[in-house]
Amino acid sequence: VIVFSYGGCPYCRKVTRGFDAEGIKYREVDYDDMDDGEAVRREIAARHKQRSVPAVFVKGKFVGGCNDGPESWMGALKLLSNGGLREMLGSKL
Repeated sequence: VIVFSYGGCPYCRKVTRGFDAEGIKYREVDYDDMDDGEAVRREIAARHKQRSVPAVFVKGKFVGGCNDGPESWMGALKLLSNGGLREMLGSKL
């Protein structure tokens, strides 16, 4: 699981706190810590039709932001609460 974030983003914190509480292992990548962070953010927005942060990926698949995404099933916390995230990870947490 990879979470692209900004340090001051409250929705990013909600996602990482939710993952921490459930024991989900993830890597957080802060756009501000990247030399080309804005370019990476623009590329993610262009490819996945979502500009907000965080941008969460599970096994290379874009699953949306904190609570939403371009498709109705998307949203990291939504997937966490409905079991979809564990299913995507194959219950290997």
